[in-house]
Amino acid sequence: MKRRYSYLCLLVLCMISCKDNSIDFGTVEYYPDFLWSKSSVTPVKKIFDFDFSQDAKDDPNSFAEFQFVDNDGKPINTNEMQVFIDGKQLVDNKFVVKSDVSSIVLLFTFSPTVKEGNHQGYLKLINHQLDRLDSQPLTSGQKVDAFQWTLSYDKCMNPLAKALMWIGIGIIAILAVWFIVLRPIIYPRFGSIQKTFNVPGMAPLIVKMTGARMVVISSEQKKQGFWDALIKGSVVYKSHPSFISPITMRPTKGRKILVRVDSSTYRVSPNPMPGIGTATIDNIRSKMHITIN
Repeated sequence: MKRRYSYLCLLVLCMISCKDNSIDFGTVEYYPDFLWSKSSVTPVKKIFDFDFSQDAKDDPNSFAEFQFVDNDGKPINTNEMQVFIDGKQLVDNKFVVKSDVSSIVLLFTFSPTVKEGNHQGYLKLINHQLDRLDSQPLTSGQKVDAFQWTLSYDKCMNPLAKALMWIGIGIIAILAVWFIVLRPIIYPRFGSIQKTFNVPGMAPLIVKMTGARMVVISSEQKKQGFWDALIKGSVVYKSHPSFISPITMRPTKGRKILVRVDSSTYRVSPNPMPGIGTATIDNIRSKMHITIN
C-alpha cells in the first residue's frame, strides 16, 4: 500500500558514503599580491549527486533546499565562505534542488581575511517537499543535517615571492661559500704583521699588513675599488718617492711574505721575507740599500 505522500518518497545524497556521515571536501588555496604578481584563489570543486525517488521525480513541486551552516547550526557568512553554482555565487550559501536534478557542481572559496586551517560545518536541509532524506523520515517543515563537511584553507606564498626568496637564499648560500670557504683559499690574508721600511735619508715607512690580501708600495698613491675590496679582500696601498717601480707583497706559507718586484730594479733578500725578522731590498740602479724589520 502506497504512502499518503508517496511522490516524496526518498532523497539520497549518493556522495555520502562514510559511516560517520562526514565528508572532506578538500583544500582551498590562496596566495596574496606581490609586486606585479596578482593574488589568486584555487577553489575546491565538488559534485553533489542526488537520487530522488520515482514518485518525487513525477511530482514537479518536489524539491529540497539546503544551506551551509557551521557546527553550531548558524548560517555561514558569505563574507567568509563563498559557494558557487554555474559561476553564480549562492545567496546566504543556500541552494534549491528540484526532483529532476541528478547532480550539481559546486565551487568553494574563502575570503583572504579568513584564518587558514580546517573549517567545518553541516549541509542542512532547511526546506523541502519530501517525506524522507536518505533513511531519515521527515515531517513538514522539519530541518535536519544532511552530513558534516570539512574544508581546509591553505594560504600559500605568492609564487613570485617564493621564487625571489629561493633566489635570495641561493645567492646568500653562494656568498657564504665564497667568503667563508673559497676566498680565504684563493685570496689568503696576512696575519698580524707590521713592517718598517728604512730608506736612507728619509723617514721610515711603516706598513700595517694585518688582514690585507696584498700590499703595494709605489711612488703614486692608489685607492682600491669598493667591489674589489668586498669580493676579493682589502689591498693596502702605500706611497713613497723611493719606490718608482712598484713592490707587491702577498702572504705565503709559514707567515712569510712573498715579494714581487722588477728584477732589473730591485733585489730582495730573502724572498719570501720573514713575517717576523729582517730583510733587505737593494735598488740596483740607484745603489740604495733598504732594510726591512
